[in-house]
Amino acid sequence: MASAMRLLVVLLLLILGSSTGCLPSKGDLGAADIEDGGGRPDPNRGCSIDSDCTLASAKCCDCDSFAVSAGDSLADACGDVNCPPSSGTCANVRAACDRGACVIACVPQPTTKSCANGFALDTTGCLVDECAPVLDGGCSADTDCVQTRADCCGCARGGFDTAVHANERASYDSGLGCSSSPQCPNVNTCDPAETPTCVQGRCELLAMGLPAGACGRSDLPECPSGMTCTLNANDPANMHGVGVCTTP
Repeated sequence: MASAMRLLVVLLLLILGSSTGCLPSKGDLGAADIEDGGGRPDPNRGCSIDSDCTLASAKCCDCDSFAVSAGDSLADACGDVNCPPSSGTCANVRAACDRGACVIACVPQPTTKSCANGFALDTTGCLVDECAPVLDGGCSADTDCVQTRADCCGCARGGFDTAVHANERASYDSGLGCSSSPQCPNVNTCDPAETPTCVQGRCELLAMGLPAGACGRSDLPECPSGMTCTLNANDPANMHGVGVCTTP
């Protein structure tokens, strides 16, 4: 009888703990809680700091293209493979922890260039210290771009919008092949912060303008003395294809 009562008390405590939030949830776990029995980060629990993550590739000897937890089996899968010397063409990337998930991130790099069209992108979407090519017929200023629907509904009716060159708006919309009365959710999903922006000769719909200290484009001021124009150091600057002034 006493054993049965003790079991009942334990069950009641568990029920009360889970209903009142006393038991830790996944989002409440600290750094010590996300490690497995070997002291390594558990790949199923995410990460807490950058060192919890490591780079990986889809095939051994390929360039790193994504990041995984340091405890993931993918991190050690190619440990015994002898790869040929690197050609130096792999992207300059690193593993990072972003809100509990391992991601691949660009390595910031300084530049002394000033490019009319901003900087070029590599295969992983990182800016490189090379000027982006000038696109024939591309935009040269934000005023060349206009916002238009990206699908038959557009954001005003529950779809998506995009930005195109003003001269191409009519042909772009015609190319969607929409009927005169498309079936749409009729819910406005537009982001008022998004504006048509010219980026490296392409029209894009961006919600973030150029940050303070943007640099590296011929229409932008040089960095103050003691500061360096750095690529891949600021998300809004990256989206515009330029760097930002930083202190070394």
